Amino acid sequence: MALQVVFFGNSSSSYSNWYFQAFVEAPCRLVGVVDAPPAARGLSTALSTESSASFIAHARALAIPTFEPQTPNQPAFVAAVRALQPDIFVAAGYMGIFREEILAVPRVLAVNFHASLLPAYRGKHPVFWALRNGERWTGLTVHVIDRGVDTGDILYQVRVRTRRDDTVATVYARVFERTAWIPRQLILDVENNTLRRRPQPQAGATYYSSVREEDFILDWHLPAAQLGRMIRISPGRCFANVRGRRVFFWDGRAIADTSNAVPGSLLHVGRGAGTIKTGEGALRVQKVSVVETDKVIPFARLCRQWDIQPTQQLV
Repeated sequence: MALQVVFFGNSSSSYSNWYFQAFVEAPCRLVGVVDAPPAARGLSTALSTESSASFIAHARALAIPTFEPQTPNQPAFVAAVRALQPDIFVAAGYMGIFREEILAVPRVLAVNFHASLLPAYRGKHPVFWALRNGERWTGLTVHVIDRGVDTGDILYQVRVRTRRDDTVATVYARVFERTAWIPRQLILDVENNTLRRRPQPQAGATYYSSVREEDFILDWHLPAAQLGRMIRISPGRCFANVRGRRVFFWDGRAIADTSNAVPGSLLHVGRGAGTIKTGEGALRVQKVSVVETDKVIPFARLCRQWDIQPTQQLV
């Protein structure tokens, strides 16, 4: 008889949806599907997906029972999932913390697909923080869920090289491409009793929490290379207040500059792009948008429309 699996994820994240599809195609039987509560779905930094393409819609089309508890530890939810008699829990992009009672439900074990090289980048949004910190490597760790946060034994681990032009979206896509084989292998290893566990090492453990709005504020006193990386990995999300309005930046390239201009000053404006002085070097910007319209326009056009002249500060 095929192993019975309950899948936990975030239906707004393509990361969750990719792995759900991989388990649909794996030699197992999905007996339940659990979505993050609505308020938590928009917190993902992975690729977003249309609700019509979400695993919840897919599960309902396949007549698989679906759930969206506020917490996986609610007694009524624990009882409902226990009645499904699952062998394995699989979590991918699910942000709920599993307590002792829910962890006792699966017959074999509960596992999590975590997009980092554990023990580094435990917690939330691991790819975002790895790129923010300029890491050369990230990847995926499939680990046993225990009572800690991403602290359980490692089952599989795959390294993925980051690239200079990576966004959060491109890294998640490459992580899945390199690890799409794991769901099927996990099922086979459990069936054949060949699953290998190894404790996480103590050295190199780090933890990161939620991404906040202030993590996207552009401080012109920072080096241009750092500001460019912030914008590149989250295009259209990093912003600065210009003339009392929030302006979002869609690109930024660090260039050399040795002038004595004040950080945040407009150094040059051309036909489409403009250059902003930073704490180290300068940032050349092509595209921006304003919160009121969301329309992406050339940075130079914004400067002309708002009468921002070279040597003036973007305040």
